[in-house]
Amino acid sequence: MKWVLFVGLLLIALLVLIIITKIKVVFRYQHAHTNDELVLKLSAWFGLLRYTVKVPVIQVDADSASVKVKEEKGTSNETKQEENMRFTPKELIHFLQDIKSMLEHVVNFHKIVRKFLRKVQVKQFEWRSVVGMGDAAHTGVAVGGCWTLKSAIIGLLTNFLHFRVMPIYSITPDFQNHRAETYISCIFQFRIGQAILTGIKMLRYWKGSKVKFKSKALAKLTNNSNKQSM
Repeated sequence: MKWVLFVGLLLIALLVLIIITKIKVVFRYQHAHTNDELVLKLSAWFGLLRYTVKVPVIQVDADSASVKVKEEKGTSNETKQEENMRFTPKELIHFLQDIKSMLEHVVNFHKIVRKFLRKVQVKQFEWRSVVGMGDAAHTGVAVGGCWTLKSAIIGLLTNFLHFRVMPIYSITPDFQNHRAETYISCIFQFRIGQAILTGIKMLRYWKGSKVKFKSKALAKLTNNSNKQSM
């Protein structure tokens, strides 16, 4: 009996330890010339547990201008089927109700994700870039656009994540050469218990609150997507 109690207490203590454990994530990305490098490091318990994911350097062939991805669906022998649908006032009301249900569904899901992201603590954020167009006027315009885009992205991140430090970011112009380089370094952490709880909420939400469409158009679209996924 004592052994059973001891094992039970040990399992409870281990579960509590896992729940309160903080995961530290180090994210680094660098793009220079035609090379890219991505490093992702996860650690816990003051570095006793470590896991590193390093994406090899990707070299882009200078002779190829683009990468084409071609996706073919069906065959040329398939015939197109046309279907005429008439929208009655009742059908229009159902369609508007379905749109409202979809928006509420997305908003509620967004609340679950945003609640978790607010608990993610960012301890370091650095984003430096070098932009050059080979011409002073064009470089100035490009740098101004990059400043606007980068400020908008960082503003969005600060609304979703909990920054413990001020983000550091800069853009250095190169008026003589064509350059597009960037370096991102970010360190953030969160508790395993918070991630598990958020995952359970998301799973229960999607299973328990599936949107049932009333309008024929959206109902048919959902049925077709379900058949394709099966």
